[in-house]
Amino acid sequence: MNIVLENLRKYLNNADAIVGLGVVFVLALIVIPLPGYLLDGLIAISLLSGILILLTALSSNNPADFSVFPTLLLVTTIFRLAVNVSTTRLVLSEGESASSALIRVFGTFVVGGGDSTGGLVIGIIIFLILVLVQVMVITKGATRVSEVAARFALDSLPGKQLAIDSDLSAGYIDEGEARRRRELLQKEMGFYGAMDGASKFVQGDVRLGLIITAINIIGGLIVGVSIRGETFGDAAEIYTRFTIGDGLVSSIPALLISTATGVIVSRSVGEDALPTDIRNQLLGNPRLLYTVGAMLIIAGLIPGFPLIAMAGLGALMIYLGTRIEQGLTTEKQAEEQREADKSEERKPESYLQHLRTEPLEVEIGYNLIPLVDPKSGGTLLDQISRLRKRFAMESGLIVPPVRIRDNMNLDPNEYAIKLQGSIIGGSKLEPDQLMAIDTGRVSQELQGLESFTEPTYNLKAYWISPDLKSDAEGGGYDVVDPSTVIATHLSSIIQSNSSDIMGRQEIKSIIDSIREENPVVVDEVLQDRKISLGQVQAVLQSLLKEGVSIRNMVRILESISNHAERTQGDPYLLTEAVRQNLSRQIVGEYVDEKGVLNAISVDPNIDRRLREGIHRDPEEGFVMALRPEFQVALREALTEHCQKAISEGRHPVFLCSRAIRAGVFYIMERLFPSRNFTVLAHEEIPAETQVEIVDTVTMRSRAEQQQDQEIEEPVA
Repeated sequence: MNIVLENLRKYLNNADAIVGLGVVFVLALIVIPLPGYLLDGLIAISLLSGILILLTALSSNNPADFSVFPTLLLVTTIFRLAVNVSTTRLVLSEGESASSALIRVFGTFVVGGGDSTGGLVIGIIIFLILVLVQVMVITKGATRVSEVAARFALDSLPGKQLAIDSDLSAGYIDEGEARRRRELLQKEMGFYGAMDGASKFVQGDVRLGLIITAINIIGGLIVGVSIRGETFGDAAEIYTRFTIGDGLVSSIPALLISTATGVIVSRSVGEDALPTDIRNQLLGNPRLLYTVGAMLIIAGLIPGFPLIAMAGLGALMIYLGTRIEQGLTTEKQAEEQREADKSEERKPESYLQHLRTEPLEVEIGYNLIPLVDPKSGGTLLDQISRLRKRFAMESGLIVPPVRIRDNMNLDPNEYAIKLQGSIIGGSKLEPDQLMAIDTGRVSQELQGLESFTEPTYNLKAYWISPDLKSDAEGGGYDVVDPSTVIATHLSSIIQSNSSDIMGRQEIKSIIDSIREENPVVVDEVLQDRKISLGQVQAVLQSLLKEGVSIRNMVRILESISNHAERTQGDPYLLTEAVRQNLSRQIVGEYVDEKGVLNAISVDPNIDRRLREGIHRDPEEGFVMALRPEFQVALREALTEHCQKAISEGRHPVFLCSRAIRAGVFYIMERLFPSRNFTVLAHEEIPAETQVEIVDTVTMRSRAEQQQDQEIEEPVA
């Protein structure tokens, strides 16, 4: 039993179940006789629903705010008709002893307590007038307004949609606001279309009420005279009174809902509810109220007019005008005072917010917006999140949040990547296609397609439809979607500009997190050794520029602390000292599976001349005091060996002395901005690492011939 009750409680807590039971109950009213007290409750619900619907319609700012109204109109009409059928059965079956208090009260109130023929006639006339007002005025007008409103709403739909698209294209609204307006417009169209059909229910309901009233009177006379043996006069008085009461308890809710229908379909879009608009628009001008009040008082002085009533009403209008004028004056003074206060407190406008630039930004054309929207299947946000996590785990670089925004000035299929407000990369994409990249392993060319250069590695690529993906992959192409193209390009830019991305705030956050577990190391570096956060930043930026992971921050800070006094805080010397302590980490990335480091050595003669000609100034950085011929020949030699290693599938690793290591990197960096090379010092090679020299950088130019003839003097 408890299980049954628990399941029943769960079922009743379900809103769908309640609605279903309600509909079944309404239909059951038509065939199941109900006692009078239960019918009184249902009649009260009908009256209450009519009042509630009317008040809701009056308080709605927009017809679409009451979008459930057409459905309520249908449900309440069916409910009211079902109750009317039940009350008809009760009156005809019980006659004078009918136990419905509400029907008896309404009938007695209109007809009167006596049994005179005059009372019956008056009651019938009042009832007919009420029904005719509802049929000929309210219902007919509401139906006509519904038809016209639905037609005009549908005719204006293309123009409203075009206005939303124009505002979105002009940048007046964003995508979210445009979506909200489209949903509201769709709701309005559905509302007016539903009201056009639902208003017919009200019209049919009123007509059916008249028919039921006539049937009740005729049927009551037949039942009373032929079955109960009552006289014609008694039967007419009893059943007419009850029929009028039954008609009133059915017509009054119908009249309320018909009025609500007229209000809601004739209501234009406004900022406030209907009572507020009436007060502001009808009673908002005190002068009009003064004029109307004076006219009423003058009219009361005309012979035959009720002076007291007219003068009293006129005085009331003048009093309302006085109060409204006082309120407007007070509001105006308060507004002037607020403006005066604002002008006194007004300060020069600040444009500091316009000076702010995002560390990393990705601007996209409007055709690429779905790549960012997860609801449209976009994965770019997730890929950027994984990219930031990968940089943090692999290199220790904290990539700041990447700002993604749409830019109407870009081509619809174009994207641009910005670093500190400057564009440093970008390309055009086909959002509905895939990119097939030729990485050199292609066994079968794609025919009939136009090739282009992909933005990250400058490889040959094609745009293909998704159904060609399997064929392209089978032919040796790497196939990626547009989101991956942007994420890969962004990753490459972050990798090559990591030293610029690592800002002081990010370094401060990293050091603060290290301080929690290693407070001694942090305090020794930043306090005891008098090393500033800026010097630490310079060391970390130098490491990142050469592709060295800074994830082991504790060891880096310990190394800075150990060499701070000897180097006097020089970031260049500190960087070389840190590299010495991270030698296993640095070199370990370039040894092969046998533990051998394949390197390109620098000829000792070149080493000597660079040692003599490269100077580092604390303010100017590296100063190249070398003859131009020597510089040209050196660059040609370095370029040749670097390209040779890449063509052979090896990562170029140059090996030189510690004194010139940074200088060689400085030269190589300008030859290969992508930094797809590494420069190591002999002192950085761990003792257990086996080094194999695969090539040697030598001079092969006229500068080499001249070096034996003269001793070069440093040239600034």
